[in-house]
Amino acid sequence: MKKAVVILGFVLLGSMANAATDWTPYLKPMMTGCNYPNPTEKLPKLYKDSIASKKVKVDQANAIDGYGETITTYTLKNATAFGQPLLKIEYLQGYEWRSLELYFKDTKFTALRPKFKVPIPDENESEGYHVIKNNSEGYTVDDGMWEIILKFDKKRKSIICA
Repeated sequence: MKKAVVILGFVLLGSMANAATDWTPYLKPMMTGCNYPNPTEKLPKLYKDSIASKKVKVDQANAIDGYGETITTYTLKNATAFGQPLLKIEYLQGYEWRSLELYFKDTKFTALRPKFKVPIPDENESEGYHVIKNNSEGYTVDDGMWEIILKFDKKRKSIICA
Protein backbone atom coordinates (compact mmCIF):
# COMPACT_ATOMS: atom_id res chain seq x y z
CA MET A 1 0.00 0.00 0.00
CA LYS A 2 2.80 2.41 0.94
CA LYS A 3 4.57 1.68 -2.36
CA ALA A 4 1.38 2.51 -4.34
CA VAL A 5 1.04 5.86 -2.57
CA VAL A 6 4.68 6.74 -3.32
CA ILE A 7 4.26 5.81 -7.01
CA LEU A 8 1.05 7.85 -7.23
CA GLY A 9 2.89 10.81 -5.70
CA PHE A 10 5.65 10.62 -8.32
CA VAL A 11 3.07 10.39 -11.13
CA LEU A 12 1.22 13.46 -9.84
CA LEU A 13 4.44 15.45 -9.40
CA GLY A 14 5.57 14.48 -12.90
CA SER A 15 2.30 15.59 -14.45
CA MET A 16 2.43 18.90 -12.57
CA ALA A 17 5.98 19.51 -13.82
CA ASN A 18 4.74 19.11 -17.39
CA ALA A 19 1.71 21.39 -16.94
CA ALA A 20 1.54 24.12 -19.56
CA THR A 21 1.94 27.73 -18.54
CA ASP A 22 -1.37 29.46 -19.16
CA TRP A 23 -0.82 32.99 -20.49
CA THR A 24 -4.59 33.70 -20.54
CA PRO A 25 -4.69 35.85 -17.37
CA TYR A 26 -1.85 38.02 -18.69
CA LEU A 27 -3.25 38.34 -22.24
CA LYS A 28 -6.96 38.57 -21.35
CA PRO A 29 -7.11 42.38 -21.86
CA MET A 30 -6.66 41.68 -25.59
CA MET A 31 -10.22 40.38 -25.61
CA THR A 32 -11.58 43.80 -24.66
CA GLY A 33 -10.81 46.24 -27.42
CA CYS A 34 -7.28 45.02 -28.11
CA ASN A 35 -5.91 46.30 -24.82
CA TYR A 36 -2.74 44.32 -24.45
CA PRO A 37 0.20 44.32 -22.08
CA ASN A 38 3.76 45.13 -23.06
CA PRO A 39 5.61 41.84 -22.44
CA THR A 40 8.97 43.63 -22.51
CA GLU A 41 8.14 45.47 -19.26
CA LYS A 42 7.57 43.80 -15.89
CA LEU A 43 6.73 40.35 -17.23
CA PRO A 44 5.83 38.14 -14.24
CA LYS A 45 8.25 35.30 -13.45
CA LEU A 46 5.55 32.68 -14.11
CA TYR A 47 5.57 33.69 -17.79
CA LYS A 48 9.33 34.20 -18.03
CA ASP A 49 9.77 30.55 -17.04
CA SER A 50 7.88 29.42 -20.16
CA ILE A 51 10.12 31.37 -22.56
CA ALA A 52 12.50 29.07 -24.44
CA SER A 53 14.26 31.94 -26.22
CA LYS A 54 14.11 35.69 -26.68
CA LYS A 55 15.20 37.57 -29.79
CA VAL A 56 15.30 41.37 -30.14
CA LYS A 57 15.67 42.95 -33.57
CA VAL A 58 15.97 46.70 -34.17
CA ASP A 59 15.11 47.88 -37.67
CA GLN A 60 16.36 51.37 -38.50
CA ALA A 61 15.34 51.19 -42.19
CA ASN A 62 12.23 53.34 -41.70
CA ALA A 63 13.42 55.23 -38.62
CA ILE A 64 11.70 58.46 -37.60
CA ASP A 65 13.86 60.90 -35.65
CA GLY A 66 16.34 58.07 -35.14
CA TYR A 67 13.68 55.85 -33.59
CA GLY A 68 13.28 52.57 -35.48
CA GLU A 69 11.09 49.56 -34.91
CA THR A 70 12.01 47.09 -32.19
CA ILE A 71 10.62 43.58 -32.55
CA THR A 72 10.86 41.36 -29.48
CA THR A 73 10.07 37.70 -30.13
CA TYR A 74 9.52 35.16 -27.37
CA THR A 75 9.56 31.52 -28.46
CA LEU A 76 7.61 29.59 -25.86
CA LYS A 77 7.81 26.10 -24.44
CA ASN A 78 4.72 24.29 -23.20
CA ALA A 79 2.45 27.35 -23.15
CA THR A 80 -1.23 28.04 -23.84
CA ALA A 81 -3.46 31.08 -24.23
CA PHE A 82 -7.24 31.07 -24.25
CA GLY A 83 -7.16 27.25 -24.15
CA GLN A 84 -5.01 26.92 -27.29
CA PRO A 85 -1.34 25.88 -27.63
CA LEU A 86 0.73 29.08 -27.88
CA LEU A 87 4.08 28.86 -29.71
CA LYS A 88 5.36 32.42 -29.92
CA ILE A 89 4.65 36.01 -28.90
CA GLU A 90 5.92 38.94 -30.93
CA TYR A 91 5.84 42.53 -29.68
CA LEU A 92 6.59 45.37 -32.08
CA GLN A 93 7.30 48.90 -30.83
CA GLY A 94 7.63 51.70 -33.35
CA TYR A 95 7.80 55.48 -33.14
CA GLU A 96 4.09 56.02 -32.39
CA TRP A 97 2.72 52.52 -32.89
CA ARG A 98 2.94 49.09 -31.41
CA SER A 99 1.40 45.66 -31.86
CA LEU A 100 1.24 42.28 -30.19
CA GLU A 101 0.98 39.06 -32.18
CA LEU A 102 0.28 35.62 -30.75
CA TYR A 103 1.23 32.54 -32.79
CA PHE A 104 -0.65 29.30 -32.27
CA LYS A 105 0.01 25.65 -33.07
CA ASP A 106 -2.92 25.31 -35.49
CA THR A 107 -6.00 27.18 -36.75
CA LYS A 108 -8.32 26.06 -33.92
CA PHE A 109 -7.69 29.47 -32.31
CA THR A 110 -10.09 31.02 -34.86
CA ALA A 111 -13.01 29.70 -32.76
CA LEU A 112 -12.02 32.40 -30.23
CA ARG A 113 -13.01 35.30 -32.52
CA PRO A 114 -16.50 35.89 -30.99
CA LYS A 115 -14.88 36.36 -27.56
CA PHE A 116 -12.79 39.33 -28.78
CA LYS A 117 -14.93 42.46 -28.43
CA VAL A 118 -14.81 45.71 -30.35
CA PRO A 119 -13.52 48.58 -28.18
CA ILE A 120 -16.20 50.76 -26.61
CA PRO A 121 -15.37 54.46 -26.35
CA ASP A 122 -15.84 56.48 -23.19
CA GLU A 123 -18.60 59.10 -23.32
CA ASN A 124 -15.98 61.84 -23.59
CA GLU A 125 -14.04 60.06 -26.36
CA SER A 126 -16.85 58.99 -28.71
CA GLU A 127 -16.49 61.86 -31.20
CA GLY A 128 -15.01 60.51 -34.43
CA TYR A 129 -15.33 56.90 -33.24
CA HIS A 130 -16.63 54.42 -35.80
CA VAL A 131 -16.30 50.75 -36.68
CA ILE A 132 -14.83 50.35 -40.16
CA LYS A 133 -14.90 46.53 -40.24
CA ASN A 134 -16.11 43.81 -37.87
CA ASN A 135 -16.26 40.22 -39.12
CA SER A 136 -14.92 36.69 -38.48
CA GLU A 137 -11.39 37.80 -39.36
CA GLY A 138 -11.30 40.67 -36.86
CA TYR A 139 -12.13 44.35 -36.76
CA THR A 140 -10.85 47.80 -37.60
CA VAL A 141 -12.05 50.72 -35.50
CA ASP A 142 -11.27 54.39 -35.99
CA ASP A 143 -11.24 56.04 -32.57
CA GLY A 144 -11.01 59.55 -33.99
CA MET A 145 -7.21 59.64 -33.85
CA TRP A 146 -5.85 56.12 -34.49
CA GLU A 147 -7.09 52.84 -35.88
CA ILE A 148 -7.38 49.85 -33.59
CA ILE A 149 -6.97 46.59 -35.49
CA LEU A 150 -7.66 42.99 -34.48
CA LYS A 151 -6.77 40.36 -37.06
CA PHE A 152 -7.22 36.59 -36.92
CA ASP A 153 -4.76 35.34 -39.54
CA LYS A 154 -5.25 31.67 -40.52
CA LYS A 155 -2.17 31.61 -42.77
CA ARG A 156 0.15 32.83 -40.02
CA LYS A 157 -1.88 31.01 -37.33
CA SER A 158 -1.91 34.21 -35.33
CA ILE A 159 -3.94 36.88 -33.61
CA ILE A 160 -2.61 40.41 -33.92
CA CYS A 161 -3.70 43.51 -32.06
CA ALA A 162 -2.37 46.79 -33.39
